[in-house]
Amino acid sequence: METNALNPLNRFLEILAKLRNPDGGCPWDIKQTFQTLGPLLIEEAYEVVDAIDSGNAALEEELGDMLCVIGLFAQIGIENQSFSFDSVLTAISEKLVRRHPHVFGDTPVSSESEVLENWEKIKQKERASKETSEKKGLLDGIPRSLPALQKAEQMGERASRVGFDWNSKTDVAKKIQEELIEFLDELNKIPEAADKKEEKIDAKTEEFGDLLFSLVQYGRHLGISCESALQSANDKFHRRFRGLEELAQDKSLKNLTSEQLEKLWQRVKASQLL
Repeated sequence: METNALNPLNRFLEILAKLRNPDGGCPWDIKQTFQTLGPLLIEEAYEVVDAIDSGNAALEEELGDMLCVIGLFAQIGIENQSFSFDSVLTAISEKLVRRHPHVFGDTPVSSESEVLENWEKIKQKERASKETSEKKGLLDGIPRSLPALQKAEQMGERASRVGFDWNSKTDVAKKIQEELIEFLDELNKIPEAADKKEEKIDAKTEEFGDLLFSLVQYGRHLGISCESALQSANDKFHRRFRGLEELAQDKSLKNLTSEQLEKLWQRVKASQLL
C-alpha cells in the first residue's frame, strides 16, 4: 500500500518510525529520549497557548507540532517495549469512560461541582487499587514542573474537593490581610546579629510565598486564573514599556531621571491603545 493511501494517523506513525530508524533515519530524531523530549513538549504546549491567546491562525500547525512530540514519545515506547501509540489511546479511552459514569453509566449529576466530586472519588479508588509501596496523597498527582501559580491553584482546587477550603471570599480576603501583615512585620525586623541575615532572608521569602499562595486562592474563589491574570499583566506592562521606549525616541532610558520616566509612563497609560 502506498504511504499516501494510509489514513492520516497511520501515515503519521509510519513517518515517525522512519525518522527514528537507525538505518537511514534523521540523526536528530534518533538521538531523542524521554528526557530530551520533556522540555520540548512543554515548549510546544506554550506555543499552542500563545496561538490560542493571539487568535493565531497557526493553531492547527502548533497542535500538530505538539502531537509530533507525543508521537515521538510513543515511538520510543515501542522501541523500549514499554507502550505504543495504540496503548496510549486505549488507556485514555478507558479512563475517560471510567471517570465519566454520568455520561457512560447511570450515575446522576446535576452540576459541575458534582462532576468534580465524583471525579476525585474515582481517582482515589484508582490510587487505592494500584499496588505501590508508597501511599499517594491527594496532591501527589500534581506535576512538580507546573508553573508555581498554576500549581498553587490546582492544590487549592483539589483540597477544596474534600472540603478543605475557606467558606467564603471574605474569609480568603481576611487571610490575605493576615499574610500581608506578617510579611510586612518580617520586613521590619532588624537582625540581632550579622549571622542571622540568611535566616531573615529565608523568613521573608517564606512569608512572601504565603502571601502569594493566599492571593492565588482568592483568585480561585473569584473564578480568576492567576496564571492568566499575571500573564495579562505581563503583556500590558510589555506594551506600555515599549510605548515608553518609543516616546523616549533616541534618548537612552538610563540617562533619564525617575521624574522624566514617570512622566513618559503616565503619557503611555493615558493612551487609549495601551
